[in-house]
Amino acid sequence: MIYSLPRLVKDKHYLYSVVFYVQGLRYRVSSGQKFGVDLHPNRAPVDQRLLIAQELQICIHHALHDGWGQDPTSEMTLLQAVEKHSFKDEVKETYRVAFARTQDRLIAYLKSTRIGQMKLYQITSKHCLGFLHSKPITASSFNTERKHLSSLLGVVLKPLGLANPVESIGAMKEIPTLHKPFNDVHAVLEEIKAFNENLFLCCLLTYGCLLRPHQEIRQLKWSDFGDDLTFISLSGRRNKSGRNRLVPISPYIREYLHPGVRTHNIFTSAEEPFNACYFKTLWRRYKKQSKLLEANQTLYSFRHTGAIEVYKKSKDVAVVQQVMGHASMQVTLGYLRNLEVPVLRVEDMPRLCVNFES
Repeated sequence: MIYSLPRLVKDKHYLYSVVFYVQGLRYRVSSGQKFGVDLHPNRAPVDQRLLIAQELQICIHHALHDGWGQDPTSEMTLLQAVEKHSFKDEVKETYRVAFARTQDRLIAYLKSTRIGQMKLYQITSKHCLGFLHSKPITASSFNTERKHLSSLLGVVLKPLGLANPVESIGAMKEIPTLHKPFNDVHAVLEEIKAFNENLFLCCLLTYGCLLRPHQEIRQLKWSDFGDDLTFISLSGRRNKSGRNRLVPISPYIREYLHPGVRTHNIFTSAEEPFNACYFKTLWRRYKKQSKLLEANQTLYSFRHTGAIEVYKKSKDVAVVQQVMGHASMQVTLGYLRNLEVPVLRVEDMPRLCVNFES
């Protein structure tokens, strides 16, 4: 049970009260009314108050031991809490799927260890680290699972007044993935067009509209396009930044768009899109037979190449942030820095309009 031992306190007027904590909440009581006993030490003569207050202290201790004021879920095991967890609010489908993978792995881990049978108030950061390191893991996947685990335990522990042990675990430093830009994007697109039409359209939209291929583009429906095919409209739930986006479509892309039923996916011509690994699989097959791809060039290289082109034209980081759909300027600056794009020019540096004497 999650409570502190009741402590007797007295003020300068010889008034007694009992102080204790239950699930992180502090209580200070001076009578037995909350506990169903007729004990009122401060109504008695001064020389009798201590004895009655001590009796009240003992009654409160017994009540706490029997579960007074405590949520029965505090006795729930970690495994029970994880299996019971569900989202109260609507979340993005991509997050729900990623979270479910962590939850499934955690359940399997808890069933195979004694940690699953521990009470929630017994869980420490050491136990959480045991799970996070229970399989070979990259810095990126470690941080993702750490985030999911923290979210899950936070929902369970906060109502009980318990600290989240994951918060004391630091994130692992990630080495940015290099998606090398294309020197001749047209030639690569021509090669992909001959390989697979769906992959070609995906790459074209990734480069020309700077959308993310595996989620935003893969799930596009004709209803996401304007009637004249001059823009794509994505709600905040459909993109990573969580913001609504209106993306213009260049004429060289429109000639490859052949609208169908508005509720249909643009690639499957049906209600449902291809599975999440569809373009990953196509890219892997294309990569094996390509004569143009260089090391570190990926499907995301089209998006990175497009970002560089936008920056070269505008010289404005704010414009790059907008077209990339980044949630903050810091993300955009880090993006350009990782691509080794010189954000500062000589013209941007401080000037002096005087000559120094030699």
